[in-house]
Amino acid sequence: MTPTQVVPGVWAAGTRYVNYYIVDGGAEGLTLIDAGLPGYVRRLGATLGAIGRAPADVRAVLLTHGHVDHAGMAAPLAAAGATVYLHEADAELAADPRRNKSDSALWPYLRWPATWAFLTHCVRQGAVKHRGMPALVPLADGAVLDAPGRPRVTHVPGHTAGSCLLELLEHGVVFVGDLLCTVNPANGRSAPPQLQTRGSNADSDQAMRSLDRLSGVEARTVLPGHGGPWGDGVVAAVDSARRIGCR
Repeated sequence: MTPTQVVPGVWAAGTRYVNYYIVDGGAEGLTLIDAGLPGYVRRLGATLGAIGRAPADVRAVLLTHGHVDHAGMAAPLAAAGATVYLHEADAELAADPRRNKSDSALWPYLRWPATWAFLTHCVRQGAVKHRGMPALVPLADGAVLDAPGRPRVTHVPGHTAGSCLLELLEHGVVFVGDLLCTVNPANGRSAPPQLQTRGSNADSDQAMRSLDRLSGVEARTVLPGHGGPWGDGVVAAVDSARRIGCR
């Protein structure tokens, strides 16, 4: 969980399975983009300490969507003083992961070793025990948030009803949550940008249509919830996702 600087002022944190990101706004404090799994809070102090910060420096937690592997640390961060943001369409999902729905049953994907590895990691990191969320501020499409980094919100439903991407104009990065990933879902290895699987998406056809919403995003660096950074720009990422389709 040692953070890695992606561009000046932006760090990738988390594990090989799930990313969250740290945006350093200097005297304004930190913004966390996503909040990992619940168990990640045990290492949060050490993770932030590696960049000379502490959990009390987190002013805002912006959740790209409501799945438990992205919302797990929201409650303790809110208790430490952070404001938590999430699109209102995902509020119930974030509070109770049992509400999750997807295009496809999970069992066909259990033939893939990476699925078992990911599920095992989630269970060990407290996913099945997660219930409830702190007070939330809704993310609105097109808004520029008064949070460190001044992220701009774009609603991109499909993976979940409330999925959003968050763009930092001054940093040249866009956080795409689980609209895109850069990991092969079958073997867990690095891969070109692609949509999440039908077993993970609430509506894969809608997710494909949401790729059109990236047309106004100029960021060079694409930061997904799963997999490493993509540095060849949004246009190439979208082209890759359309070419690969949804498994």
